[in-house]
Amino acid sequence: MMTEEEITKNLSRNSKISRVICLDKIDSTNNYAKNLASNGAPHGTLITANEQTAGRGRSGHSFESPPDTGLYMSLILRPHVELAQFQMITIADAVAVCFAVEDLYKRSKGKLKIKWVNDIFFHDKKIAGILTEALTDSVITGIGINISTKNFTEQAGNAGAIFSDDEILFSRAELCARVADYVMDFAENLSDKNLIDAYRERSLLIGKNITFMKNNESRSGLVEGIDDSGGLVILNEDGEKEILRSGEVFLVREGF
Repeated sequence: MMTEEEITKNLSRNSKISRVICLDKIDSTNNYAKNLASNGAPHGTLITANEQTAGRGRSGHSFESPPDTGLYMSLILRPHVELAQFQMITIADAVAVCFAVEDLYKRSKGKLKIKWVNDIFFHDKKIAGILTEALTDSVITGIGINISTKNFTEQAGNAGAIFSDDEILFSRAELCARVADYVMDFAENLSDKNLIDAYRERSLLIGKNITFMKNNESRSGLVEGIDDSGGLVILNEDGEKEILRSGEVFLVREGF
């Protein structure tokens, strides 16, 4: 498993990470972080685990988190964020993951894609997910990244990973530190236009036909873009433009 020392030595010189906690096995790093935050843990507390037994994604989905093959991390943030900007933290996380992987693995450049709002794809397979949760005076942001799928079960389905099992070119500690530094920097300026532009550039959905749920009704439309606060701009089946702020979206496969 990773150690606090390994992660700390890979943080930037001016890192805003205040504390690093490394665990072997936990139900969920977000659950652990929420408990710490409720007891006063400071902004920039980073929690990682070698394995999660009950990793979670958005909308109640599980996130398979076997030992030794993934990066499972949560950060405690105490930003001054208006409710309207809350989604931008998830967007910042997604861009942080992309930037970190691109920095460390040059062959990923131009190939990492973000499926609105919180999934990262590489070679058309999901390699990472994000879960952001708000508490009274803090935000817990959890990130899970598949480094390889060596220990995955059949339940993982079509999950992908950054590397094949015999080609690991950088350590989890390096990736963890790089992601954490990017998240902490982005969290201080969520309205920076460069952040949303980087998110748009890596969008998996812009220009694609999707189906989505709204008011418990299945709808369809063409994704025209992403607005400055992270909303999905859709030209719907009725020819009207609408903005989706939350919910599940699904790509319509062409030719089926």
